[in-house]
Amino acid sequence: MMKESDFSIKKCARQLLGFVLMVTGLNVYAGTLTASVDRDTLGLEETFTLVLRYDEQINASPDYELLQKDFDILNTQSGTQMSIINGNMEASTEWKIALAPKRIGTLLIPSFTIDGAISDAIPITVEGKSRTPKSSDSQVTVEIETSKDSAYVQEQIIVTLRLYTTVGLSGIDLQPLKVKDALVIQLDEKQYQTKINGRPGAVVETRYALFPQQSGELLIPAVLYQVSLDSGQRDLWDRFYGNSQSNLLRLRTEEQRLTINPAPATSNQNWLPANKVDLIEHWSASIDSLKVGEPITRTITIKADGLTAGQISPLQLPTVDGLTFYSDQAQTDDQKTTQGIIGSRIETIAIVPTKAGRFTLPETAVSWWDTNKQTLQTATLPAVTLNVGSGAMSPDNMAPSTSASAEEEEQSTSVPLNTDLNSIAPQETTVSARTPVWLYVSNLLTLLATVFFAWRYWQAKRDLTQGHNKKHQQQVAENESEAAAWSQLKRAMADKNLPQLRKAIVSWSQIYWGDATLTGLQAIAQRAESPALAEAFQQLDTAIFSNASNTMDSENLLQLLANLRRRKFKTTASGEPLQPLYKS
Repeated sequence: MMKESDFSIKKCARQLLGFVLMVTGLNVYAGTLTASVDRDTLGLEETFTLVLRYDEQINASPDYELLQKDFDILNTQSGTQMSIINGNMEASTEWKIALAPKRIGTLLIPSFTIDGAISDAIPITVEGKSRTPKSSDSQVTVEIETSKDSAYVQEQIIVTLRLYTTVGLSGIDLQPLKVKDALVIQLDEKQYQTKINGRPGAVVETRYALFPQQSGELLIPAVLYQVSLDSGQRDLWDRFYGNSQSNLLRLRTEEQRLTINPAPATSNQNWLPANKVDLIEHWSASIDSLKVGEPITRTITIKADGLTAGQISPLQLPTVDGLTFYSDQAQTDDQKTTQGIIGSRIETIAIVPTKAGRFTLPETAVSWWDTNKQTLQTATLPAVTLNVGSGAMSPDNMAPSTSASAEEEEQSTSVPLNTDLNSIAPQETTVSARTPVWLYVSNLLTLLATVFFAWRYWQAKRDLTQGHNKKHQQQVAENESEAAAWSQLKRAMADKNLPQLRKAIVSWSQIYWGDATLTGLQAIAQRAESPALAEAFQQLDTAIFSNASNTMDSENLLQLLANLRRRKFKTTASGEPLQPLYKS
């Protein structure tokens, strides 16, 4: 019996554990299911809309059995929405249920369960008398309603515009609400069914949040509606808008005059009239194990019901020795609800400990004016103590030499505040660096190459100069030798010593052409390519060997030789070869 009892207990424990794990697993992987209504206070004969939203695509339906206990379901619609945000695809499934209350009192919309996700229950206040227009003579009427007749400056006022109709409408055009010296934000627009003088009717309700900016009388001007009546046979509850034939109506709401009071004298400069103000803080890490030099982020959210985020003043950073504060750009958000605007201001502050120890951040307080109780309130965050231990950036753990050198450098370069910059003497900074060996080697090779090419240039220039000088000396020697031979030739011509003249012509010709093989007059005439000179040489030989000197024209011979000699000098100067003395 003991064994069967133990076995039964173990079996039950395993089953219970499996059930817990199953439920836990479902909750882990379930999406989020939210429920919301467009109205939470209504008359018995009015309707409202319940919206269920599941943040995943799912093929399932809510169970309406508990809902039907207090509400009639007039209509249901469902759909799936898909969107791509920053490359990530998101899908959601939504159900819209039109409901009508069955009784007066505070009714509860029950929680729904879809795929393990559970929505919150919503209380609904149902009043016995439904909202009806002040004037019931017309089929279509409009009215304006404010949440209060007097308020403080910058306090939220809810303005509601309603259009009542017992006939079908094909179009509604509402003029934008503009109020001088006030900030106007549209909250929503909704439609619902009701009964007007016992007849089925519909209501189009548009709500605004109004924030007066000055004290005194605030005038809300009349707002114009342009309404097109549907003359066709249409289902009134199905649609307000259509394309059938219509008649145009122009309807105006009544002007509203409100009294705006200045801020009470007991309030401080940060005037925050609100229904409620909360402070929420979040730390990026544990504040009990901080290290020197390691930052931690503190996020403080100021949430104000009845204020816009722009009306919330920024927080003042505290001053704590041993802690450095860096404030990031604040994030703001305005959430529109059925009660008005909820503004949020998110302050993100990075805190860097500069030394070890215990540090206390002072209490954070925000004063605000409670518009419900008409009193000054204070939202607070308690003081916080940070325990900071020595870390890698602690001065005790850093190298002393590095710290000393850094401190010396900082002292040498730092300048006291409020110092005239013109009075500061310029500082000389010496930068020492070791020259690498490769730079020496490259400079030495460059120097040797420069010396080598300079020596080669000087040597080539010297050889060229010597060659020119030698050639010039040879030319001078030749000229001097040729001139001497030419003088002997002319002397022999003047002495009429014909044999000596013949020898002088041969000697001069050998020097003239630099050719020692020229030993006869005919050879000289052939070299000169001159028939006239050959004839003159023939006359010279005839005169020598016949002893008849008068048969030779000595002047003609001297002129031919002179022409020959002049031609050489011209050829030498121009560099061209010698031309024949006479053209053939």
